[in-house]
Amino acid sequence: MTKVSRGDRQADLAALLIIAAGAALYLFAAAWLRTISLYSKMNPGPPHALDAADRARYTSYAGVALIGIGCLVSVATAVLHQWRKRLARVAT
Repeated sequence: MTKVSRGDRQADLAALLIIAAGAALYLFAAAWLRTISLYSKMNPGPPHALDAADRARYTSYAGVALIGIGCLVSVATAVLHQWRKRLARVAT
């Protein structure tokens, strides 16, 4: 059984931080969109509320993209670890 290296642990930590940052960005954008959705005809909000809604939507897309990147980093780290494990087994 191969031991998990420091690099593997750091890559896992990086993936976790990327996923957490993406989730935080997504939740921030969701709260921002919720605030914008409370505007009405009686309270139309700022003059450029539609532009703010677009920025919030793109921010939520960025959060989802960060979550996807974090998942890809995590899967890549697992695949590399399994590959090293197989190489070590073949070498012995």
